Amino acid sequence: MGVAEIMYWLYKKEYLKAKAKYLRELIDQKNDLTSLNEPFYTCVYEKWNSGEMPLSEANTMCSLKFQQN
Repeated sequence: MGVAEIMYWLYKKEYLKAKAKYLRELIDQKNDLTSLNEPFYTCVYEKWNSGEMPLSEANTMCSLKFQQN
């Protein structure tokens, strides 16, 4: 049980680090108005930040939206 709990917290820590890094990059891209992908990143950020949907779902939905255009 102890080993499983340690593994859980180690993986959770790594997951949270990766999520934080992705969010920093997402915000940087959203704020880069010269980027061709800025509308996509803004879409993802706004859907996630508003609480409308989780980050992965927002990413998928915005990907589909911008692939259709």
